[in-house]
Amino acid sequence: IDFNKFNYNCNNMENNKLGAGILQISTEERAVNYRWEKDADKLDKNISIVCMDDIQNLVNDGWTFKTKMPIREGMTLALHPFISKCYIDINIAEDELFKDKFNCLGRVVKLLGVKSFEAKAIFHEAKIREIDVTGSINYKAIKADLSYKESEKKKYAKKYSREETFSGEFTRQGYEKAKQLIKQYRLEEDLNYIVEQRNPDDSNTFSGQDIAVHLSKELNNLTECAFSLNVLKGVFTLNANVKQTISTQKEIFVETKLVF
Repeated sequence: IDFNKFNYNCNNMENNKLGAGILQISTEERAVNYRWEKDADKLDKNISIVCMDDIQNLVNDGWTFKTKMPIREGMTLALHPFISKCYIDINIAEDELFKDKFNCLGRVVKLLGVKSFEAKAIFHEAKIREIDVTGSINYKAIKADLSYKESEKKKYAKKYSREETFSGEFTRQGYEKAKQLIKQYRLEEDLNYIVEQRNPDDSNTFSGQDIAVHLSKELNNLTECAFSLNVLKGVFTLNANVKQTISTQKEIFVETKLVF
């Protein structure tokens, strides 16, 4: 997994516990002693084991947390890929990240002078992660009938869809801000081409495109990282919801129709 784009700077966890891709909240003692556990070296280097004092230090430093319940020991938090200095409860990461990615896409294309923006999520497949005796992660396709897949497609298309219209005003200032936003949201891979095509200096005007953007990419990066906690399953107690969340990899795209 390439976490460099998220500016994770946690190669030395002893000196820099905070700012990791995944925070597992444990007791103060366990946050130190886990390193001497068997297989501790197999834990993903982008996971940091922290205690509640560390969380308070983050709060004091201006970090925010998206959770539906008070932060407590045992929670697994994921670094938000689009919002700086923000962590999300891993159990609600899918919903939060998908909604935030839709918002990010909408803000960028609006600045590029879009007149019509339509988007909907398309479920493709889901796999189960498994960890073998060597600590390697393997994937197994979920065996499901056609009705399950159709049900998932309908669920995601209904929950994550958008239709918006705008006046289509386009300025150089908006164009420059759009370039800043895709860098801020780390969406260069998805949106660089469209931004380039809307360059106001080009004479041949770009008037529209239908594209598919990987919606679940950031979520999969984070859940795969967190799944590494299973190498120390006797050390950390993960609740059933967390286990299911980090054991599942979903391939979901957002299909967009842009008219400029």
